[in-house]
Amino acid sequence: MLNIFAFAGLGFTLSIIVILILLLILAFEIWMLISAITNKQITDTVKILWIVGMVLIHPIAAIVYYFTDYQKTR
Repeated sequence: MLNIFAFAGLGFTLSIIVILILLLILAFEIWMLISAITNKQITDTVKILWIVGMVLIHPIAAIVYYFTDYQKTR
């Protein structure tokens, strides 16, 4: 007979992994948002567009910002 609780540990482990990945994505988004706000090499208009983009389409805009304008600050 199949034990109903056999996969309970697997579900808990997967939940923890998913939560950790989501927290890493959130931390990356916050890092890119702060970088966009404090970046002195982009104009105010571009800065506002990045901020609005990161608020509306979270990870996609943060990833695009990282590869386009964040690299200019380094």
